[in-house]
Amino acid sequence: MDRTEAALLLGVSTRASRRQVDAAFRTRVRVSHPDRFPPGSEAAEDATTVMQQLTEARRTLTGAAPAEPPDPAPRERVVHPDGAPAYLRRSSVPDPSEQFRSPADTDRLARTWGLWWGSFLVASAVVSFVIGARARTNDALPIWSPALALIGTVSLAIAWRAHRRLRRRR
Repeated sequence: MDRTEAALLLGVSTRASRRQVDAAFRTRVRVSHPDRFPPGSEAAEDATTVMQQLTEARRTLTGAAPAEPPDPAPRERVVHPDGAPAYLRRSSVPDPSEQFRSPADTDRLARTWGLWWGSFLVASAVVSFVIGARARTNDALPIWSPALALIGTVSLAIAWRAHRRLRRRR
């Protein structure tokens, strides 16, 4: 494709700046991107052809390096539970075991976080109460000490439940 054809396709002059070419490219892509049409339809195939021409026109006008060759990895058709087909590369399909934590790992994490944060918050409440009780005036004492103690106690309760679930699994 020569510069004149590329400029006509994008609707810019042959001496357009890179910014103008990119803006025109984005405007055309919004209208004719293949994802806007149902997969496998004639309109999607036409949009794919137009998209390739737009990309080539942009590359011609901006002097960008040629595109890398497509990845030779085979594609497989994957049908999702909702029935919508999707084409995914085999290498991009996540391993289900890496996606989610096991219940035991979740309980271990809850036990660790609950013990650490609960202990810290309860200790903070005690320190706040002791310091506040010795001060002549402390406006924050009625609010902060009980709040820290309550949140710390809830954290410790969560840790204790997680610990009990872990002991039952053994």
